[in-house]
Amino acid sequence: MSTTLPVPGGGGSTDPSTYYPGTNHGEYQFISITDIINNFQAAYVGQGKILENVLRGDISFHAYRALQELHYDTFKSCKSQEIEIPPSLVMALPHDYVNYVKLAAIDSSGIEHIIYPTSKTSNPFAIDQVTVDGPDGNVGDYNYDILNISGGIKASTKLLRQHSTTPIIAISPSTTSGTDVIVLGAPDPLILPGMRVSSGNATVIPFGTYVVENPGTVNITISNKAVATATVDITFTNPIPGSNSLENYKSVESSSTDIDGSLVGGRYGIDPQHAHINGSYYIDCDNGNIHFSSALAGKTIVLRYISDGVGNNDESIVHKFAEEAMYKWIAHGCASARIDVPGGVIQRLKKERFAETRKAKLRLSNIKIEEITQAIRGKSKYIQH
Repeated sequence: MSTTLPVPGGGGSTDPSTYYPGTNHGEYQFISITDIINNFQAAYVGQGKILENVLRGDISFHAYRALQELHYDTFKSCKSQEIEIPPSLVMALPHDYVNYVKLAAIDSSGIEHIIYPTSKTSNPFAIDQVTVDGPDGNVGDYNYDILNISGGIKASTKLLRQHSTTPIIAISPSTTSGTDVIVLGAPDPLILPGMRVSSGNATVIPFGTYVVENPGTVNITISNKAVATATVDITFTNPIPGSNSLENYKSVESSSTDIDGSLVGGRYGIDPQHAHINGSYYIDCDNGNIHFSSALAGKTIVLRYISDGVGNNDESIVHKFAEEAMYKWIAHGCASARIDVPGGVIQRLKKERFAETRKAKLRLSNIKIEEITQAIRGKSKYIQH
């Protein structure tokens, strides 16, 4: 039975009458991961071909693994996110974050000022300790008394607490800009300012919402605009506070003479890497947050980061310069996972994978001779036009 090979190309509309009025401009330079899998199955799998019997699930697995690996070093897929630093000086890592490229503060002219990470602080887990001699033990002893929220919140505890309320009765507009009021079925004194607010429906309560005020009534002020909907259960969670190390770091004002807190009143001996006033940050990978120094409060920050290309379906695309590299990655992955493929074939596929990956890197580097010439002209006055 013969198989009809797909026509090379794809990746967007070729009809100008539908392309230009649309919104997906430039999509022709890409090919979807689904087309990659279909093309590979048609061209590489079958009787008399390199792989005679391979499940589509195996092809799909190695295709997505290839997409991830190539995103790290070859595709140079760099995404960006802009936020205004809140008073908490904390920014949540994006959902598809793998590693950062850089962080920069944006001034009033739109110019980026690079922010450098600090290596002199961390966010270790803060052990809850007894602060006053009493039934719980002596001062400094570890406090193992974990109360349920229904029994009240212990003032000294720093462990995570959770409390589910009765369903929201209504959501009413707040008089304060940027906030909202949720109306509960009954007053709840255990809901405290600073608690995180979440629900089973992310469209109702936005991510990162926290309690602003609980006046002791059924009206709870939250930090973000909520969406009016049918009754929904919400959860109030006591956030895990940062350690003293991190809290002290965020409370120190940066200055040109004392950036890292090791010098007071002078520049002598300052480490050159800290000789700036742009502020700094610390990435807490365990909790998925970026903590900024106090000098950055209220400023606009741009995070450029690397993803793996599988964060959502719209990103699962491959530039056509790297299409052949994808096929070689899938072929080598599928062949190396089987015991009936000769070692010589696997080695040949590995060499082809390396060669095509290298070719894709060169193509995607997007080097233009005119741009190189222009850059060199700025380095030496002896280079003539």
